[in-house]
Amino acid sequence: MYPFAHIGYTFFAVELVFIFTYIFKKLRNKDPVAIQWGIRYVSLYALLLGSMGPDIIDKAISLPITGNGRYIGHSLLFNVVISMIVLAIFWKNKRIWIGFIFGWQMHILLDLGGFIPWLFPFVNYEFPVRELSFLEMIQLPSVYLNEIFGAICLITIIVLYVLRKVPFRKMLKEDLSKKLTYLVSLDKNGKNI
Repeated sequence: MYPFAHIGYTFFAVELVFIFTYIFKKLRNKDPVAIQWGIRYVSLYALLLGSMGPDIIDKAISLPITGNGRYIGHSLLFNVVISMIVLAIFWKNKRIWIGFIFGWQMHILLDLGGFIPWLFPFVNYEFPVRELSFLEMIQLPSVYLNEIFGAICLITIIVLYVLRKVPFRKMLKEDLSKKLTYLVSLDKNGKNI
């Protein structure tokens, strides 16, 4: 997959997870005042970096060496190691580690249809060399349709955020800071939710 598919589907999945969480809370009589958008619970930067992370690593490392864009960044060992490192570094800021790890896992999940060296470096894989050029690849329906649907997901989420007046500038500015004023919302009893 290419960037719009990975990013769009990942952001859409985050929203679905939090919609189901909201419905579950509602069914358990934990009635929040307003529906919170999923992106408010994860770092936008971390989600974006995680959703493209395996390709950023593998396209830089393996494409010139093996001719294949899936290498160490798509392996289970690297997946576990990078998740543990991010969790250890950002333990106190759960928005960052949840966003990054969720994005990384979604990337791997979206790549399941093709070759993935799961047990690299413990198993010696024969990496299939890409026989199609970039222009030939983007003409395949499986590629351009995924990119179109990913872009539609991303645009839809952005439009919904704008319509709900989500404070993007404030979110982006405070995303990595400890002062997260836009996340505070209260339930009926005045307690933080």
